[in-house]
Amino acid sequence: MNHNLVRIYLIVLVFSAAIIFPLVNSKVHLLNDIESFENRAMKREPDFDINHLDPFPVKYDTFYTDNFDLRNRYIRYFNIYKVLAFRKSPIRNIVIGGNSWLYLLGDEMDSYMGKNRLTAAELESIGKELNYRKNYLEEKGIKFYFMVVPCKASIHSEHIGYEYFRMHEDTWGEQLINYLDKNSLVNSINVYDSLRKFKGDENLYFKLDNHWNDLGAFYTANEVFKHMRAEFPSIELLSVNDFNKIPPNNPKGNLDKMLGNLGVFNESYIELSPKNGYKATEGAKANYPPTHGFVYPWDFEKVREIKDSKKPKLLIISDSFGGSIFPFLAENFSKSVKIFDSWQYKLNEEIVDQEKPNVVLLMINEPILRELLKFQSRPNANKIQ
Repeated sequence: MNHNLVRIYLIVLVFSAAIIFPLVNSKVHLLNDIESFENRAMKREPDFDINHLDPFPVKYDTFYTDNFDLRNRYIRYFNIYKVLAFRKSPIRNIVIGGNSWLYLLGDEMDSYMGKNRLTAAELESIGKELNYRKNYLEEKGIKFYFMVVPCKASIHSEHIGYEYFRMHEDTWGEQLINYLDKNSLVNSINVYDSLRKFKGDENLYFKLDNHWNDLGAFYTANEVFKHMRAEFPSIELLSVNDFNKIPPNNPKGNLDKMLGNLGVFNESYIELSPKNGYKATEGAKANYPPTHGFVYPWDFEKVREIKDSKKPKLLIISDSFGGSIFPFLAENFSKSVKIFDSWQYKLNEEIVDQEKPNVVLLMINEPILRELLKFQSRPNANKIQ
């Protein structure tokens, strides 16, 4: 028999078996499916209504596509094949960089490349909003600081492919900070240069996640302290020598999870654990109501306190980047409250009035800067969508 014909028969046989096996497995249960790695709810089986048959085939097809037996295994195996065979991401919004670094496309890569930059009108609107918050808080005797959290590509750009060339040298965050330095009195904290300087043999961001790791959060916290010490002399810089560097157990990342936890990438980072424990420990919450519809309501409010301390009080408005930096920042304040208000970054006047902090720090992730245009506090603000 012709060898080419044998190969054709084998391909047809394997392909047919792959299609039929889920149907057989659903009856005999030879193999269990793996847990879904998609961050969404699967479609539910539609009700069969004899009086409304027209939409039923489409609805059932959508349901079955989401729920056929071994679906998650098949997707995972296909993703592994595509990564290993072609070094291509099976998901459109993730790119595989050098040394198996994963990056998000969309706004994160656009910010790094300098695409879709903030317009003059957007910069002016954000500047006015931040100036309003500065004046509002200072009338209450509260110091206001603003910090842009660099996205992963803005710091660890060395692993990005040449096809993602930069149109401008500064990122969205740097563009905004430069504008504020020239056109406002807002105390903005620029951490870009310092993070690029500290970047070396040890990563500051996760390879398989789009967040910074403990080292990135630690060095950023010290940059925040450097800016605040002029107004609050009791603030002290942290020393990395006071922390143990511990390799993590079974490290995973949100980008790797989106791909299906393929097991083909290796993470490389360390966790910081204070040798003598944290001075600031978990404190009692005021139980502020979370933002309506917030998908992580348990993360809306976090509190840390140093007992019998006369240091100032801190209120942080942040996003998911606030989680890992919070324990470090809290080491210099008698009470620290962190609010994650569903990426709205509001002034949160009610919380300010109840907490009466000495310092308010607004932290915002670089690719989400335009959210400041949607949720403005100043009266009669023209919100740019």
